[in-house]
Amino acid sequence: MARFAAALAALVAVISPANACTFCAGELRAKQTLRMHYAAAKAVLHGQLKNPRFDPKTDDGFTDLQIAAALKDDPARGTQAVVTLRSYLPVVANTPSDYLVFCGVADGKLDPTFGVPATAAVVEYLKTAAKLDDTDAPAKLGFFFKHLDSADATVAADAFFELARAADADIIRAAKQFEPAKLRKLLANPETPAERLGIFAFLLGVSGGPADAAFLAELLKTTATERTSGASGGLLAGYILLAPKDGWALAVAVLGDAKRSYALRLSTIVTVRFFQATRGSECKAEVLKCCAALLPHGDLADQAIEDLRRWGYWELTADVLAQYPKPTHAAPIVRRCIVRYALCCPDAAAAQFVAALRQSDPKLVKHVEEMLELFAPATPPKKNP
Repeated sequence: MARFAAALAALVAVISPANACTFCAGELRAKQTLRMHYAAAKAVLHGQLKNPRFDPKTDDGFTDLQIAAALKDDPARGTQAVVTLRSYLPVVANTPSDYLVFCGVADGKLDPTFGVPATAAVVEYLKTAAKLDDTDAPAKLGFFFKHLDSADATVAADAFFELARAADADIIRAAKQFEPAKLRKLLANPETPAERLGIFAFLLGVSGGPADAAFLAELLKTTATERTSGASGGLLAGYILLAPKDGWALAVAVLGDAKRSYALRLSTIVTVRFFQATRGSECKAEVLKCCAALLPHGDLADQAIEDLRRWGYWELTADVLAQYPKPTHAAPIVRRCIVRYALCCPDAAAAQFVAALRQSDPKLVKHVEEMLELFAPATPPKKNP
């Protein structure tokens, strides 16, 4: 366990804190949380929905919010006790719906911009969440972790979105705040939304132990199912963190098996990139094996070749160049990748390859050279002495 803790500490040191969790979908990273809505709002009001109606002239919908409490207030509200929302929100029978509204101010008046159904549990959750210190990642993420299994669906979803937006480095710093037993329960629960499984598996990887590695291994066997297929990247990352030898062997096997789904292999590439970016030389041998497994397959060879070029990993040069004449690798995108790799590679074999290609296909070489020049990093201006 001490070795695992040391490895996690090293991992934290090289992960950029600016990026959201690798193992969540892009739309989740962009999701605005209640805390973010709170920070942007001028006023945050809680109350009951009343009088839903349609304007007979325009068919526009409206609903009144009878204000019971102001979590955040603005002078523009004055003594206003009712805010009219520009939406038809049906109220069931005579039981008013508790609702939370976030308002801006326009022309000196409150302007409702966002709202959610909100029980007392949501209100109390937001009151605490709004006070959290973003610089204290363990305390902040520990708070949201405790609410992942909240009985209130709004609270549980918002807590998840906060974790989904968290940087990998912050997640690892907060590892001691996560309870493996809770994560196993969430991962095993068929009611847990599929979009959350990958992140939960990653959290288990940074906080669990040997028994959790076996648990993730079993889940990885079911990645062909609709429920777990989208979580394969996070599941594999968690497995590699807990059982590196077996986890890397599985990654190589998946990447080298053309019968596996394209989506599964692509998500495995994302996991390999995560470890290359965060562990660098420590896992270089395993990363090279994964790239070598991809090279013979024309559908994804360009992914491996471009990664090798960007990372400056030239150990597989002979294998990369050997793919060029293959019919399976004749797609323009793949051949351009190989030429780009060869133009950047310092090995003599690459120089010989480029020299020969200048004779047989000079237009291709020139085109790739122009693209390399176009996308080359800008050289910073020299400072005056």
